[in-house]
Amino acid sequence: MKTIIRNFLSVLRRFKMATALNLAGLAVAFAAFIIILIQVNFERNFDRCHPTANRVYRLDLTGGGTFSTILPRAFIEAFISSSPHIEAGTLINPYIGPIYFSVQEEGEKHGFRETIQTCHPAITSVFGFPIVEGTADCLNEPDKVIIPQSLASRLFGSQPAVGKAIRAEEPVWSKERQDFTVGAVYRDFPGNTQLRNVIYTAMDENFARTNFAASNYICYVLLDDPSSAQDVVDNFDRHFDFSKIGDSGQHVKIVPLTDIYYLNEDHDGNIFRSGDKEVMTLLFWIAILIIVVAGINFTNFSTALTPLRIKSINTQKVLGSSDRLLRGSLLIEAVAICMIGWFISLFIVWALNETASLPFIDADLSLSGNLPVVSLSAVIALLTGVIAGIYPAYYITSFAPALVLKGSFGLSSSGRKLRTALISIQFVVSIMLIIGACFMRLQNSYMRSFSLGFDKDQIAIIELGGQLYKEHHETYANRLKDYPGIEDVAFSMQKLGSRDGYSTSGGEYKQKEFHYFMLPVSDNFLGTMGIRVTGGRDFQRSDSQSPDYAYIFTETTRKEMDMDAGDLFGGWGGHTGRIAGFCENVKFTSLRQGENNIGFFVTEGFSLPVSYVRLKAGTDVHAAVEHIRKTLADIDPAFPFDVEFYDTVFNNLYHREESLRSMITLFSLLAIIISLVGVFGLVVFETQYRRKEIGIRKVHGATVREILAMFNKAYFRIVAICFVVAAPVAWYGVKTWLESFAYKTPMYWWVFAIAFLIVMAITMATVTFQNWKAANANPVNSLKSE
Repeated sequence: MKTIIRNFLSVLRRFKMATALNLAGLAVAFAAFIIILIQVNFERNFDRCHPTANRVYRLDLTGGGTFSTILPRAFIEAFISSSPHIEAGTLINPYIGPIYFSVQEEGEKHGFRETIQTCHPAITSVFGFPIVEGTADCLNEPDKVIIPQSLASRLFGSQPAVGKAIRAEEPVWSKERQDFTVGAVYRDFPGNTQLRNVIYTAMDENFARTNFAASNYICYVLLDDPSSAQDVVDNFDRHFDFSKIGDSGQHVKIVPLTDIYYLNEDHDGNIFRSGDKEVMTLLFWIAILIIVVAGINFTNFSTALTPLRIKSINTQKVLGSSDRLLRGSLLIEAVAICMIGWFISLFIVWALNETASLPFIDADLSLSGNLPVVSLSAVIALLTGVIAGIYPAYYITSFAPALVLKGSFGLSSSGRKLRTALISIQFVVSIMLIIGACFMRLQNSYMRSFSLGFDKDQIAIIELGGQLYKEHHETYANRLKDYPGIEDVAFSMQKLGSRDGYSTSGGEYKQKEFHYFMLPVSDNFLGTMGIRVTGGRDFQRSDSQSPDYAYIFTETTRKEMDMDAGDLFGGWGGHTGRIAGFCENVKFTSLRQGENNIGFFVTEGFSLPVSYVRLKAGTDVHAAVEHIRKTLADIDPAFPFDVEFYDTVFNNLYHREESLRSMITLFSLLAIIISLVGVFGLVVFETQYRRKEIGIRKVHGATVREILAMFNKAYFRIVAICFVVAAPVAWYGVKTWLESFAYKTPMYWWVFAIAFLIVMAITMATVTFQNWKAANANPVNSLKSE
């Protein structure tokens, strides 16, 4: 063992550069592997944090009717009470959104905005809420709420939160203001669950209880046993009268809670958090490829050191060391280097987590919270050392001392083929990752530059809340327009451009039914947003003062339904009105979605709590934002607000694509850098073994340029062949990924050419740099050394 340790320390001293490159490549590879596996594990375990997860199901309707996942309360109540196998059930209203709340602290009012969701009291039983203060059944008492631990700490510090009052300053139900009492505090859910860390309160017992028409709710049920699922479905389908919801051809389906994440049904994540299993599979294989590339580098570097270590190895043979002992020593040396690289990788991951340097990773990167992944990475590091060290250990000890003295070793045909195959794997991986990263960046740029049909660049968005809008919106708008840099202020019910779905309604026109996004707006909305009216007329002030509805539909809807301005339109739910006109097509959803039917409407009495402030060209944005802040502070000093621009809105809308692009780009770059280290190692190997050949060629008149061209030509062929292999695979992968978008960037040929040129240029530069010294050396010295 002392001999093994002495040899290992000797290697570290003699080959500092090679060892440093090896350790750097391994550490970065293991760190990338750990980070990717933490993210993959985060998504794989989505919704499994609840103790009841394997028995919780979501209720869906299938059959192509009006309702699917968002359901009427009366239907949900009928289902929950339909079977003894259903231990508990709850509905959740995900549409209330952030509400303006206040608390009194030392006689002073402090405001905050927090999302509130109404539900059944049984929600704590269905999901097994981790209650840390108070009682889980407190929602059975009137006006009680359950709040997350993070909010309790923010509002009340270290004091007990149970029994404290919080006031909703705008309607949660029909009341203008409502006082709540904290009944319990739950430990915050992790980020990988459908439940949000929001305020939960019980829905009024009789609100919409018999309403089969209005769909605003999600239903979750807790079964006594997963095997009862089909019995519950069959029993309900047999006994329920589906004509109550307008379609007797529908039937129910219950989806396991742990399956929801990968259904890809709500891409913007506003209702359901969703992911892509194929993307996670891709990331997993990228992690494996990075480890493979690092292992190849290790092998290449170890074999590259053969000319420098062969005399030492064979001296030990002459002194009596067996091949078995020497190989074991070299294998232990390889494992030790890998494990040192692994320890360095843990430090890298720790540092990245402490500095929050990877915002595109959703998972918690703390090592203590991911011990199974850390343990697995240790095993992988150990195996990498064994597998990557076997070939060099056998190769270095395979030469007889006599052959070494004669110098006739090192360039066997089988050895050259293996090394070429190993480096080719690196080239293929690098080319595919460069192509994938380029197309992800192109798609991201395409989405951001796509013409949305409205003028988004000079629009500031401020969410006011229902009560502030009701009491002060005219004062707010007038005071803002007094500022010379603000052109106009408009309002809508929802923040448009922030999600893939909005309030949807149906209507009947010329005996044909159709569905559309129903968007209540102020009468000046189209003008403020720069949306051009293409037919009929724009909204007028009188429209917002009339109980009748005035509609403006997009051109897509007009063409589909053959609409005419001035016609009456029979909207469902009493939304009957007249078609005032039409406007150019606008895109308020992401480019994952195709064209949508959109109907803007104006009428009296609607709450429009989202304001859009149009700034004049050339306005000092910071000064304008400060004026907005001052105006709101004068109206209500405690009101918490934020000023957003559409760049921020689109960042949230395309968060998943942005995160994926960042991950692929980062890990592609790492794979390329590690591959470069591998190329460097292989070139070192070739140069060491071909010094005599280089010397002979120079003696016979070869120039430095010709010698460098000889080496580069060989690597050019390798890269070209690898490109032919990698390009079709990358093309298929990118094409498959782009199919998830309704609007997508073209498959440009020049991206493939750029990937080839990048890898080729880097390889040629590495080969030229490494061989320059050998090509310029005195041939007499090269021949003597051989």
